[in-house]
Amino acid sequence: MSAAIITLCVAVATFILQEGITNIIHGIIFRLFSNVHIGDRIEILIDGTTYTGSLSKITIRHVVINDFQTNAEIIIPNSKIDCSLIKNTYNGLDQHNRYIVELPVSYMDAENKEHSDYIKEVIKSSVVECPLTIDTVNDIYIAFKESYVGYTFFIKTNTIEENFRACSWIRENLMQELSKKDIHIPYSTLNVNINDNI
Repeated sequence: MSAAIITLCVAVATFILQEGITNIIHGIIFRLFSNVHIGDRIEILIDGTTYTGSLSKITIRHVVINDFQTNAEIIIPNSKIDCSLIKNTYNGLDQHNRYIVELPVSYMDAENKEHSDYIKEVIKSSVVECPLTIDTVNDIYIAFKESYVGYTFFIKTNTIEENFRACSWIRENLMQELSKKDIHIPYSTLNVNINDNI
């Protein structure tokens, strides 16, 4: 075996070992200093992409997230997850299946007292009517955002998988019910002007 091949093999092995050791070190740091545990519902931003799911496994090399939308297992190296933005939506002990939902409403509609009361009633009735929820809405919180008023509330189900489906069901029902009163969920628009004289 020539010296060039031996050198190449040593370089490749060193690179592989370096990546492995990096993941192990980041894995230790992640376990010691992050407040994330198996079963937590998390949103994680990696290389510009956000993944949402439950954390199912933590090893010395990687973590595994069960993606809610695709039902796929996402394997993330520890070196990536330790340097990423993580949103942990776990809310207290034994509450993995409790999730907060925000309903955006235009300021024009929220300022109308009749509309505001109707929005709150629709939120409460939607949660009760959803076949997957196991609790009613006790409190609805209002926050002023840059381009809308956010009505936030909790949805609780038996399992975390049911919670994801319940959130989707309730959002769709809210959108349909609010449209009956001509109450708008704001969205971004883009106006394009074309100058034919150029």
